[in-house]
Amino acid sequence: MKDKTILVVEVIKYDNIPSAYYIKKTAKTLEEASQYLVALRTLNTCENTTYELFNMFGQFEVEEIIKKTESEDTHANGQ
Repeated sequence: MKDKTILVVEVIKYDNIPSAYYIKKTAKTLEEASQYLVALRTLNTCENTTYELFNMFGQFEVEEIIKKTESEDTHANGQ
């Protein structure tokens, strides 16, 4: 099985220099990463700081988390 690590990354945007990126947490599931992301965003009081999710393909946004059932997963794989 391939590694499905998801990174929760803190992004600090500065005016005169490139943005800084810090890995705040690694997670094996989207659910775990999303829970941590929501907590960080809720507690964030800095205007120049955001938190984003990244996987091996790059940054992605999560609008809604939908849990797939095992039968949906099997059907998607053509079994």
